[in-house]
Parts: sequence; structure tokens; C-alpha cells
Amino acid sequence: MAEDPSDAANLLPDPYGHGFARNENPLERTIEKWQQQELLRMRFGGVARHPATMWVRLLFGASVAIVALLSVIRPSFAPAHPGIVILFWAIPFVLATLPSLLAGESMWQSIQARISLRETNDDASGGKLSLRSQPGMDRILEGLTDVRRHNTVNSLLAASAVFLLGLGTVIREDSLVWNLSFLISMTLGFAHSFHSFFTSDVVRQQGDRMPCLVHHAPTHHPTQLGSILGELIVLHLDPDLYLDWRTWLNDFHNSILPGYDKEQAWERVLYILHLHAKGDLSDDTAANELREFIRPDALNDILLDEERKFNWRSLQRLLAHARVWQPSAFRLLERLQLDLLSGTPSMLRSPWRMDVALDPECGDGTGHLFIALNNQTFDHAVARIEVVCPGGEPFARDHRFELQACPPPRKSVSLNAEGEDDALDWVPRYLQQGVVLWLGVAWPEREEIDRYVQVILRDEEGVVIESRVLRTMVKRESNFHTRKKNRHLERARLWSNRPLPKV
Repeated sequence: MAEDPSDAANLLPDPYGHGFARNENPLERTIEKWQQQELLRMRFGGVARHPATMWVRLLFGASVAIVALLSVIRPSFAPAHPGIVILFWAIPFVLATLPSLLAGESMWQSIQARISLRETNDDASGGKLSLRSQPGMDRILEGLTDVRRHNTVNSLLAASAVFLLGLGTVIREDSLVWNLSFLISMTLGFAHSFHSFFTSDVVRQQGDRMPCLVHHAPTHHPTQLGSILGELIVLHLDPDLYLDWRTWLNDFHNSILPGYDKEQAWERVLYILHLHAKGDLSDDTAANELREFIRPDALNDILLDEERKFNWRSLQRLLAHARVWQPSAFRLLERLQLDLLSGTPSMLRSPWRMDVALDPECGDGTGHLFIALNNQTFDHAVARIEVVCPGGEPFARDHRFELQACPPPRKSVSLNAEGEDDALDWVPRYLQQGVVLWLGVAWPEREEIDRYVQVILRDEEGVVIESRVLRTMVKRESNFHTRKKNRHLERARLWSNRPLPKV
């Protein structure tokens, strides 16, 4: 009689030995590693970006260089022995180098663990996804590599400068090696201070709850946007943050009261938070406006929960972040609001409303052109927009749209009015029912020169309805512009550090 295969399998020896069992779950271990690195990243990042630590980092190299220079000029100023060097510069060295170095390494380990979790964990917020293959992720990883490289170079400069200063104290005075040790220490000390100054923006980016956001830029974007605020925010989210945002947005849609359009409600939330950030709406007024279309029991969980990655303040930070990257888009929003509040003839009487915005300066010969178009009749209509870019690329392009009706108000509206439609109702409606184009334009950057772009609006038969000519200055991108943008991004980040409104 044949032997049962299951009995034969049970007779096979255990390769791990008697009593051995693997209780370790690789997924749980990765989650534990990610949480540990996140804790270290936030802790060391907070220390590294503290103003006192930043000043120590900036002045450490200069202090070593000045002492080394004085030691060469007046040997009596030279430290008597290495113990004095250790006594005076050990603690400043630790403060100047270790926090930023450990924060950068923790950030790198955290991101690697996060990528692994996204690829293996089916229960992760936003679902399972290969982050490495997402557009923009290569730029983020390269940015994090640059952070580690800057921190390593800074630490080596500081260590070399203080080591050579201490070495000079044990060498015979006025010898060639004695002079060289102090002179090289002085050079490396000043190099450390200069390096600390030019990489200070990198250190200020540490300890962020959204660590990849500042390293991400939308390399791919659609030509036609559904709206200005909502889509701009999404396009400026890094791939990992986008997955968390999808989960939060699903919860937000479930919190909308029946009868309200979910997309228009999302646009209205952002517009209310935008006005609140500008100071046009008080805390109570903004909260009351939100309660008109969000369930009262869900408002605290959706927007006023400090533990959530997306809440009142973080959304205001994302709005400010998107504005730094695309200020022209927000100029369209502000002009739409101004036209509604003032009741201009182009708003109240014209069958079409077209607004255009182009960056005043185009760095490296590239710029962003935004066009907003609304059909203010009572019927669907077809329109064509032609963009002509003399001397640039593309030279001309033509877009055809079928726009739904968006009749204008009968008169000027108030920003916030009880019992009637106000700007808080009209602006999201215009944004959601119109068409917004985001077009890239480019010119050769051989010289600084004024360039022009023409935008022509035609009806279905090709008859010109309106034409606009915009001017911009083509310039080379400089380090000054990069540092200026980083300062604005840092200012935008401060919104997420503010306390939530008490409403």
C-alpha cells in the first residue's frame, strides 16, 4: 500500500532545529523602523533648525579661523595645548554638525522605509504603490542625497579645521608644519562658515512633517485644470503625500451634506481657508461658512484634528506653498474676486470672461502662462483660444473648448453676506464651471530681453472676441532667486506650526 504523501512530509527533518520558530514579521519590522526614524528625524531636525543652533553652525568655522589667524600673527595667542581646543570647541562642534547630520541620515532612512512600506503594505493609507516609479520621485531622492552630501562636507570641514588647530599646539613653534597647520585650519574654518551660510536653507528644511514636499516640483501637469486651487495643490504634492491626500479627500467627501456638489465644496473650502489666511475672514466667520456644507459632527475630525496630516493649518500651508511656485495662478483668483466685488462691466455684461496671467520674469527662459475662461451666457457654447509666442516655443497653438453656461451675478456681490449669494459662493462656482489652462512657454536665454505673448479668444466661427498681449522679462536663474524662493517656502511652512483656530 502506498504511503500517504502528507505523512511523508511530516517525517522530513526541520532545517531550523527543534523548537525554532520565526516570529518576526518583516512588515512589522519595517513599520517599526520607519516610526523610529521618523521620531529621530523630527527630534534632530527640530534641534538643527533652531535659530541658536543655526548661529553656532554659522560662526563655528569663523571662530576657529580667527584663532588660527591670530596664532600665526601673534604666536602668544595660540592655544597652549590640545585640551584647550577640546574645551572650547567640542560642544560647539557637536551642535554645529551632529543635529543636521543625524537629521539628514534619519530622513534618508525614513524615506527608504516608507518606499518599502508603500510597495509591500496593502493596508497603507492610499493603497499599495511603487513610489520610485512615480514622476518627481527621482528629483526628491536626488534632493535628499544632496542634503546628506552637504551635511557630510560641512562636518568634514568643521572636523578638519578644529583638528588642525589642535595639531598646531603640539608642533614646534615657527616651524613650517606649525605655520601650515594654522593656515590650513584658517582656510577650512572660513570655508566651513561660507558653506554653512550657503546651505542654511537645507538645514531649515529639516524636521518637516511633510519632508518630501519642499524637494518636489511638478514636472508633469495637465494643460487644462479643473480649477485653480484644488488642482494646483494636488499637482504640488509629492507622490507619497498624494496617497495620504487621497485617503483624506475621501473622508472629506463623506462629510459633505447631501445636495452639495463635492468638487465645488472642495474648491470652496480652499477658497475660505485662503481668505482666512489673508485675514479677510475671522475664525468664527470661516467656521460658520464651512458648517454650511460640512456636517457639524465631521468638521472637527476633518479640519480641526492636530493629529491629522491634513487639517486647517496644513491646507493653508499647501495653499501658500503652491502660491510660491505659481503666483500667476493666484493673480487670476484675486482678479476674479475683485471683479465680482466691484461689478465690472466685463463681469456683468460680457458674454465671455477671459483673464490671463504670465510670470513677470521667466528664469532660465521658461515661464508659466495661465488662462481662465468662463461662458457667461445661459447656454453651452464653443470657444477657441489661440496662443502666439513670437521667438519662443511653441510659436503658436490652438485650443478648442465647449464650456457650460455660467451666468454672472446681476450686480456686484459682497465678500460675505447673510441669506444671499456672496463671493464665497460665486468664486468657487466660476472656478468649477470655467476652463483654466496652464501652458508652458520658453525662449532662448542668451540675453535678458523683453518677450511677448499674445492670447486670442475666438468664437466657433473664428471671429475674434478678445485679444491680450502680455510682456515678460527673460532672465538667467541665479542663486539669489533660488534662495528667495526657499525663504518663501519656509514662510509657507510656518502655517502648519500655527495653532488650530478655536471655533
